[in-house]
Amino acid sequence: MNSITRSDSNSSNDALCTEARFHRIWSKWKRRIPALKKVEETYLRVPPRLRIAFITVWLLWKVCTLIFFLYLLFNMHLHLTGSGSDSVSSIGESTLSVDYEDSITTTRVLYIITTLSEFNNGLRRTIKGQDRLVEILIPVMVNGVESMIVPPFHYQVDVFLICAYELQPEREQLIRDSLPPNVGFQVWDDAVPLGYDNRNSKEKLIPNTRALARQHRYVIKDKFFHYDMFLAFEDDMVIKADHIDHFMAMSAELDRLRESAPMELPDVPETLDEPTKMKFFGEMTKGQLDRAVPGFIRVEVLLNDTVHSGQRKPLPIPPDFEFEDHAGGGGGERHIEPEICCHVNMPTSPRTPPSPPADDIIIWESNVKAFTLRELPPASNYVNWTVVMLGPGKKEKEEEKIGGYWSGRQGAFGDEKRPSGGPPDLIAQQGGWMATQTQIARMNDGLCMGSFLPPFDPPSYYGDGQESMNVEFWSGSYQFFTGVKSGCNMQRLMSIHPDHFSKHLIYHVANNKQRQLAQERMVRADNLFAQLNSVQKMAQAEKEKILLEHSQ
Repeated sequence: MNSITRSDSNSSNDALCTEARFHRIWSKWKRRIPALKKVEETYLRVPPRLRIAFITVWLLWKVCTLIFFLYLLFNMHLHLTGSGSDSVSSIGESTLSVDYEDSITTTRVLYIITTLSEFNNGLRRTIKGQDRLVEILIPVMVNGVESMIVPPFHYQVDVFLICAYELQPEREQLIRDSLPPNVGFQVWDDAVPLGYDNRNSKEKLIPNTRALARQHRYVIKDKFFHYDMFLAFEDDMVIKADHIDHFMAMSAELDRLRESAPMELPDVPETLDEPTKMKFFGEMTKGQLDRAVPGFIRVEVLLNDTVHSGQRKPLPIPPDFEFEDHAGGGGGERHIEPEICCHVNMPTSPRTPPSPPADDIIIWESNVKAFTLRELPPASNYVNWTVVMLGPGKKEKEEEKIGGYWSGRQGAFGDEKRPSGGPPDLIAQQGGWMATQTQIARMNDGLCMGSFLPPFDPPSYYGDGQESMNVEFWSGSYQFFTGVKSGCNMQRLMSIHPDHFSKHLIYHVANNKQRQLAQERMVRADNLFAQLNSVQKMAQAEKEKILLEHSQ
């Protein structure tokens, strides 16, 4: 009996110790997780006979909640990667085709098109009543996409359409049917944001069509990590694979030069006030190259040279079509290559010439007076002499400014001063922009004076970016390459190499500016190309003279 009593006593003591340890641990976790105290209170209110059932139901509820959460995560993953069935996001039906198994070797391109009107209203000398979606948007999109997915490029392309209007299902199906297989498509229709009517009633909300051009920034932020290249253009701009390929190759070369460039140089900041003393060759700093990006010029095709012709009195820089040999060739008589920008297949738009000659390609937003030439550092093996375009100005750091050999350096324009900043008839706005993922990250992380991607908060922006920001700021890429408020002051460059120059020309297929603006602004692109060649030869001769003087 005594042994039995001792055994029962030991068992009772062990149970008490175990219970005490449990209470200590439970008290500790209750202090850390307040929700456990509420669970305990609920548990104690349950009748003793039902407590086991209560615990069982509570655990099952937690397990089901966890499974549902994992299910949501899995579906979100499918949506972001484009795998599985089509899904509907908050900004439209998604059939984007990003495939990460192929993305290791394939350039992933997101091509964003913004369109304001489904039918032309006749303003800005457009054709009233023209079916803009069928005759312009779809052919422009198809010409570009088909060039991107074929050899030697094989880009993986998704198209994202942003519409100001409500896109009817049958019209959306027209777009989907026109795209090649394996090209993803997503649409955000009725995308015009609401803003306050500051002119009439600050308490009234109205559609702000001006801010439609801002919407592509939200798309880019949402899909930023899933693409290598981002294109954001208006619906009448033809963008082909040659443009993208050259942009990426030139960007890679500029990045390589930047990585090996010194932080400082004794002749930087450069003198820009006196054109005859501007540096136009030699080394550049990291700061200068940090803002250098390839640029573009919009062009149109003359539809009737007798009614709307090109410039009659070209500026006094003689055109020279004889190019010197460059690394990799390119010498002899050369002209622009219109097939790169402007040869298009637009069966629904018979007014658009399918294969215009070089002489019919015109520029209306710039001329030779706007440009300076810069020879990049000798380490460059892809670009040599480049055209420095207008744009940067306000609030640009002195040590980041890039000088060049101005076309008027030898007095071709008399006493006229070198243009600077962004005069509208010389700045060459692009009707959109393209950039690599890395370039966008650098701009958003400090190169721009305001954020490049949302949120668009004060003090750089007001009204979420809707106040005082016009269409050109967002889609015309003014923010990209000028020093306006929240601007980035990126310095656009064009290669003057005859194999590359035509890849900087992008076609404004609406062809309405030639009917809208003065004839003397219609500069023939081929003539400008030859004038820049003349300026490059002048610069080369002066460079050799300077080097000879320094060697003596």
